[in-house]
Amino acid sequence: MLTIITAVIIGALMGAFVYGFDYLIHGKNIAILLTNFIFGALGSYSGTYLVNYGPHVFGVDILPTLAGGIVLSFVMTYAIRRFILRKEVA
Repeated sequence: MLTIITAVIIGALMGAFVYGFDYLIHGKNIAILLTNFIFGALGSYSGTYLVNYGPHVFGVDILPTLAGGIVLSFVMTYAIRRFILRKEVA
């Protein structure tokens, strides 16, 4: 259970990191903030259990957790901006 909680917390932090980067470029959007938290947590959780590589902290593989959280929240941010909000993404 501690593994799941740790992965979700790390993923939410990675989602917040991606949102902060998006905020600097495009400005504030609450829908993107919520999806970054959710999909960052899902990406880090799936990265933890799909790839076993790197150092462990509380039963969580750190590198796949960070990569999964960043990549999935970035992909969702791009998809929302491009296809739902119909904004041109640089």
